[in-house]
Amino acid sequence: MNKFSLSDRYRLELHWKKAIYEQPGICKLTKAYFSGPALAEALRLNDKDNIMLDFFDQYLVLVENVYVAKFSWEGVVYNKDGTITFTESFITHGTELNKVPKFKNKDYLIIDTSKHTVESHAFNPVYKTYVVNETTNLYNFRG
Repeated sequence: MNKFSLSDRYRLELHWKKAIYEQPGICKLTKAYFSGPALAEALRLNDKDNIMLDFFDQYLVLVENVYVAKFSWEGVVYNKDGTITFTESFITHGTELNKVPKFKNKDYLIIDTSKHTVESHAFNPVYKTYVVNETTNLYNFRG
């Protein structure tokens, strides 16, 4: 699938400068930031908070609910260009059965926020998420 896209209104992207793996199941993202049209409607982010990312749609499904990871951050900075940067940020996952992929420095995540409007957010504990490489191709983890 080339040029992966998601409805512009609900598209949130997570980019980073470097993905560092010092411990199993923990990916430290340096110079991570959110960008995308969804930020225009998003509520303010709290410091020391997190969201759950669901990579389920991008995998061959063997066992349900095992491709979920937690993205947590500290130090939220709102920039003039409309992006939000984090002083520290991590992606963690607990299951050893089916892990989320090891991210490369030029990969990024596209997060679907369509089910996270003010009215429906409380009923959707995870955000559908897709890993995209630097050429804007959606990774195929099924093959």
